[in-house]
Amino acid sequence: MNKLLVIGGSGFVGASLIPALLSKGYDVTLLNRGSRPIKGTQQLVADRNDPFAMRQAKDRFDAVIDTSAYTKEQSELAFKTFGIHAKKWIHLSTAAVYKETHDHLPSEKDPIGGTPTWGAYGKNKSEVDDFLLNQEHTPTVAIRPPYLYGPNNDIDREQFVWARALTDRPIILPSDGQSKLQFLHEEDLASFIVYLLAMHAMPTEAINLADPHILTAEKWVQMLCEIAEVKAEILYGKDIAPDVPAREYFPFRDCDNALDVTRYLENFDWQPQYKLRDGFTQTFNSYSREELRRYSPPTLAEKAIEY
Repeated sequence: MNKLLVIGGSGFVGASLIPALLSKGYDVTLLNRGSRPIKGTQQLVADRNDPFAMRQAKDRFDAVIDTSAYTKEQSELAFKTFGIHAKKWIHLSTAAVYKETHDHLPSEKDPIGGTPTWGAYGKNKSEVDDFLLNQEHTPTVAIRPPYLYGPNNDIDREQFVWARALTDRPIILPSDGQSKLQFLHEEDLASFIVYLLAMHAMPTEAINLADPHILTAEKWVQMLCEIAEVKAEILYGKDIAPDVPAREYFPFRDCDNALDVTRYLENFDWQPQYKLRDGFTQTFNSYSREELRRYSPPTLAEKAIEY
């Protein structure tokens, strides 16, 4: 199994995934809009939402890694185009697919469909999972991580905390700061995908994938500040912003995002490379302090909140 197609691949996930695949000698082709070619790969330029463009890009690949399917329609079109010949299909899903589980962390046995907190994103990704995991002729894995992080993160998360802490600006936590968070380093995601590709017989299943350690939002912020060797003023949304949505002043929603990862721990000969503190330290060291200080945009909530 040597000829791979990666749908997407030019963003955050691809920054670790593509080098990992190339280092193993895979022949990698990217399918995306072609705005950021990556050295060492071939390029299929197509809008994945355009059936005509996808038909023009049709080719045979041993395995497909889809990093950018957000709707069932996108996944159906991609699978119709490339799935008939693929021996493996790996889909980047999300922890947001699960319905609410009030008394336990969601496992792969729990129902999917999303929650009101995650809105259309969780619902749509659930429909992708449901479609792919019911295909009979192509082994398919839906990888469900919680929050991804790492040096190439293009989503405003850990950088947000460091920027505010380094410029002496308060950090407002959602509610009481006790929501549960779990993380996966981008390089560990890439490593697990390489592991799946090397399996002789990949099963069709969903897999929760994360560092097993769970932090509260408050503990996460405190850890990041310790890594940066700064002490931040921490405030609580329940006290000063009870009517302001958490995403207007914090990188995460006011909800738990943590998983039961027993399945992969007990059934796969694979472990994450990074412990949380080590992974976030490596991420912090990929920036300069001056770069982070310059990156300190005001939150939307600051226009309405006095502290």
